Amino acid sequence: MIKKMSLNQITVSLLFIFFSFTAESELLRTADGWTIFKASQDSLIVYVSSRGDDKTAQVYSIQNVGLDPTAPTLNNIKPFKTFAEAFKRTRKNKPDWILIKKGDSFYESINIRSGRSINEPYVITTYGNTKRNPVFNTGSKAALDICCHSLTYSALQGIDFYAHTRDPINKGYSPTSTKGFNFYVNKGHTISNLLLEGNRFKFYTINVIQGLGTIKDVVFRRNSFLDNYSTNSHSQGIYAANASLTLEENIFDHNGWLVQAGKNKGRKDGAATMFNHNTYFNNSKNIRFINNIFSRSSSMHNKWTADKEEHSSSIIVIDNNLYLDGEIGISAGGNVSAPHRFQNFNISNNVMLNIGRSRPTNRSLSWGIEVADWDNGLIQNNIFMNQDDINIMNVYGISIRGTSKNIIIKGNYLKNLKNATSVIMNNSGIKQNINITNNKFHTDDNKAFYYFTDRNLTGYEFNHNKYHTNDRCLFYLPLSTSNWWAKLTRMLDKCEKNNFSNWVELSKENSSQLLNNTDIRNKTIERYQQTIGKPQTIPDFIQSIRQMSINTWNKNYTVEKINQYFQQQSNSE
Repeated sequence: MIKKMSLNQITVSLLFIFFSFTAESELLRTADGWTIFKASQDSLIVYVSSRGDDKTAQVYSIQNVGLDPTAPTLNNIKPFKTFAEAFKRTRKNKPDWILIKKGDSFYESINIRSGRSINEPYVITTYGNTKRNPVFNTGSKAALDICCHSLTYSALQGIDFYAHTRDPINKGYSPTSTKGFNFYVNKGHTISNLLLEGNRFKFYTINVIQGLGTIKDVVFRRNSFLDNYSTNSHSQGIYAANASLTLEENIFDHNGWLVQAGKNKGRKDGAATMFNHNTYFNNSKNIRFINNIFSRSSSMHNKWTADKEEHSSSIIVIDNNLYLDGEIGISAGGNVSAPHRFQNFNISNNVMLNIGRSRPTNRSLSWGIEVADWDNGLIQNNIFMNQDDINIMNVYGISIRGTSKNIIIKGNYLKNLKNATSVIMNNSGIKQNINITNNKFHTDDNKAFYYFTDRNLTGYEFNHNKYHTNDRCLFYLPLSTSNWWAKLTRMLDKCEKNNFSNWVELSKENSSQLLNNTDIRNKTIERYQQTIGKPQTIPDFIQSIRQMSINTWNKNYTVEKINQYFQQQSNSE
């Protein structure tokens, strides 16, 4: 028999998970949040410029260039012309530096070595006065390919990587598949204390970190993953397996597709498919997604799978991210079905806007969070807003299926979701201790706040939720469970005559409240743009986030600032 956990027990457990992550040590950062590296007395320091000379280039130390190699005190730096030659002058397991001239372009890939310690990493960064990142045009080759050895104490900062021959606007366009970064670690080896910060990866097929060895303490901060696509395989912004890592303040936009599916466009044209996503994490543990922007994914923004055994994906924190467009926000439960594959999931304080807007795969769906086969989870204080396309019929906020237990769905806010079901409860598997409490379901055009595939609500508890029905049905229970998903849209158009008193009787939610209609002005990305004096369109917003870099960081386009704008509304109603 499974012991029932109280709401407070689950909350405390998940808060401990979150704060145990944040206790990790970090290098110092600037006032704008960029990591500060310090060269050591014995660091070898080399510079690279497209106007350099591999024959006359020199190797320096801090005695030559000063304590900050990014701003050398030596007036006449003699740089290498190619990264490859500069790399040869550096050493393994030493705190050596390679600095790339800002604004310069190169036609080669890079490599990286291990450093000495967490405070003395091997560093690849930039120097110079321009505000343009250096660009490595890698064509059909990977930007960075590490296989299959250990890599520890390394940092890569402020570089653009561009698969230029895969960009249709360029002469010689050829969509040959290639990876941006590819980190693979063999059994018995380790990738750890790796930082990628402020880099861009554009027009690759995929970026990968995986392997049979150990992957831990890996951080991706403030990078941009843009326009990844494939014409012959699956494509993701990042694919990770067997990894423990952090994604923080990154920007993912338009990954998994080059063009919209349909209209004679298919995979061979780089069209969106249901298999392509902004991120795809498989059998991973100890993961944080914090303050990222996920925009215009081919299908899912965050896909999570767990197909090995019970708890094969566990201790996952997804906190305060922004999700815009695409088809699906977060799916934690795909591919296979088995009890309790996912353990200790915390999805909190995220904002999901205009999901389904672009219809990348040409399907008619807009999904928020999918839950399946969870053991201990918290879905709290998330916002789902602004699905305003009446032609998108397959819409929901949260879906719960499979064999799941000990889940709190608390304090979430749903508003302006046309054709939506706020929460779908599927009768597949056994549900135990699912607590749905203190949510605000204020979706004016809702067809049903709850949709059940069975009349049996065993395992669910409802408390203090607030509903606005606009004279629509509060819940729907089909007469048959066969082919339930295929029938969902048609069935919701024929809601049974249930009212608020019917709901209270069925759910035992005596603490629920029925809201009156309000005239509160709905917040949108367009209106956020207005508050910061920018053009009031979603394309202008997307263009602005894509321009963010280590040299042009704009706090108005950080998730902390954007999400605060939407969270202020949900807290005031």
